[in-house]
Amino acid sequence: MRFRLGADEGETRPSLVLISSAIAAPDEADALADVDTAEAWFDAVAAALPPGELGDDLGVDAEALDALRQVRGAVEQILLGRPRASSLAVVNRYDTESAPSWGLDLDGRGDLQVSRRLWGPGVESWLGTVAADCIDLVRSGGRDRLTTCATPTCRVVLLPEHHRRRYCSAACAHRTRQARYHQSRSPRP
Repeated sequence: MRFRLGADEGETRPSLVLISSAIAAPDEADALADVDTAEAWFDAVAAALPPGELGDDLGVDAEALDALRQVRGAVEQILLGRPRASSLAVVNRYDTESAPSWGLDLDGRGDLQVSRRLWGPGVESWLGTVAADCIDLVRSGGRDRLTTCATPTCRVVLLPEHHRRRYCSAACAHRTRQARYHQSRSPRP
C-alpha cells in the first residue's frame, strides 16, 4: 500500500491523501477496504504527522471506517467530479463540527501559549482537517490545477507546485523513464 506525506514531493494535502487511499496503482488494494486495513493506513497517516496532531484516540472502528469512506467519496466528487448537494453537506458538516482549531491557554507559570484544539477522536478530527483542506482547494483555485500522476499505472491525484510537474513522486518519474527506455530497446516486429 503506497502512502505519501513525504517532504520530497512537496506539500501534501490531506484531502488528496484521503482520495489516494482508493485510487492508487491497480495492483494495490483499497486502503479503506476493511477495518484492519483502514486502521493500518490511518496509523501511517498519524505517524507521518507531527506528534499529537491527531490526539490520542487513533483507533478505526466500523463507525470511523464509514465516516472515512463517506468523506472520501464526498471530497473526491467535489474535487474531481461534479459536486452534488449531498457531498457539499458532508464536507461542510465535518468542517463545522470536527475541524481542529487554535486556542489560547495559560501554562502552569501563567504564560500565554497557543494550542491546537481537537473536536473529536483522531479519525473525526482528521476528517475535519480533510474537509477544511477540500474547501481551501476550491477557494484557492487549486481544484482546477489537480491532475493525475503521468505514470500510466499510477492514479494518485496531485496538486503540482510547478507547471512542469507531472509525477506524484521521483519513483514514478523514474519508473516511466525506465519503461520508455526498455520500450525503445526492444526489437520492433
